[in-house]
Amino acid sequence: MEHEGGLRSIFQAYAEYRKRHRKMNEFEYLDRTPYLHSSDYLRELYRGADTKEKKQKLFDYIQRFEVNDKEFKGYYSLYERIGRELGHIEDDKEEYIQIPKSLIAEYARQMMDDEDFVKYNMRRQRK
Repeated sequence: MEHEGGLRSIFQAYAEYRKRHRKMNEFEYLDRTPYLHSSDYLRELYRGADTKEKKQKLFDYIQRFEVNDKEFKGYYSLYERIGRELGHIEDDKEEYIQIPKSLIAEYARQMMDDEDFVKYNMRRQRK
């Protein structure tokens, strides 16, 4: 009976290892299948993807079925994660343009000198 518990733990450890380190043929299948698998299944594959090549297969698969849009939340979040990890998608960083204060001041002066601008603003204040 003691051996049975030891064998069970060995098989459980092996099953966990296989789950984490999926074989490449599971990912190559994605190139050929005409079916769209669930985002949950793809996320499970992603957890076991231990190489960039496997992650690229997942990325390409999601792109091929055109479910890489925000309306497909499960697929989109996985697509974004893999894309950032592989360097295909950059983080959204807002870029700011610095405008010299002298240029802003000159623009304001020109606007104040423009009679139409002043008349328009005066009309808005009366209402």
